[in-house]
Amino acid sequence: MATTGTARAKETPLPRSATIIIRGQEPKPRGEVEVAPEVGKIHFENKDKKEYRLRLWKPKTDPNAGIDILLPAGGSITLVMKKRDEYFYSVLGIDGGDTHNGEGGGPIKN
Repeated sequence: MATTGTARAKETPLPRSATIIIRGQEPKPRGEVEVAPEVGKIHFENKDKKEYRLRLWKPKTDPNAGIDILLPAGGSITLVMKKRDEYFYSVLGIDGGDTHNGEGGGPIKN
């Protein structure tokens, strides 16, 4: 019996890792990025020669109350995603500010 595309997609395991590249303060890909729970890693790679704040926040919360993590110039950080983790993010200048001043994406989730 033939399997539909939807059924095959449900059988495909989530990737163990995904990478979001930052160039010109813009993340790529911008949309949803999903990895396997507990073992899944999301890497943020900064290809720019300046550092940024990576602001993470939970859905339905104030983005400006999220946590800021330093994304070094030419460097990277890695998040390990737990089951049902989900965050939106914004790439901000190192001086911080409102998330409306940054380039955002997400959600990132398991």
